[in-house]
Amino acid sequence: MMESGLENQIFAPADVLAHATPDVLASHLPPDLLSRVLAASLAAGAMTPERVLETVTPELLAAHIPHEVLWACIAAAAARAGLTNVVVP
Repeated sequence: MMESGLENQIFAPADVLAHATPDVLASHLPPDLLSRVLAASLAAGAMTPERVLETVTPELLAAHIPHEVLWACIAAAAARAGLTNVVVP
């Protein structure tokens, strides 16, 4: 779902990281993956949502981030698209 949502521009990397916040990432990513995120960001000179998701792919998000966090991102996109009458932050 995450990969399809990003590929089809249902939501953007910034939308994903609005839910998978730095605190969530730091608490749930394994140290080696978190280190790769930091290394890629330092090499590029900036830590952007796009850069984070280049390293922490949708597959890795699904493997490490609590699914309720990812579903909140999907639900928010559905609400923005008018596919539900439930408002999700």
